[in-house]
Amino acid sequence: MMSLLQMGPIGPELFIVFLIAGIFSVLPLVVSVFVYRDAKGRNSSHALAWALGAFFGSLVVWILYYIVRDEIGSGEAPRRSGV
Repeated sequence: MMSLLQMGPIGPELFIVFLIAGIFSVLPLVVSVFVYRDAKGRNSSHALAWALGAFFGSLVVWILYYIVRDEIGSGEAPRRSGV
C-alpha cells in the first residue's frame, strides 16, 4: 500500500499545497472565534459582525478590532432589572 507521499510526481507537492491551504483556512476561523468570544465577553452588540469581518476580512480587520475593542464594549456583565 502506498502512502500519501509515495503517490508519484505530484504526491508530495499536492500534499504541501493542501497543507498550506488548510493552515490558511483554519487560521482565520480560529481568530474569528477568539474575536467573537472576546466581543461577547465585552457585551458588544456587534460581536457577530466583528467575527465575520475577522473571518472574511484580513489582517487589517484583526488589528483594527484589537485597537478599538476597549471602545466597543465595557467588559461588564449586563445588569438585570426586576426579578
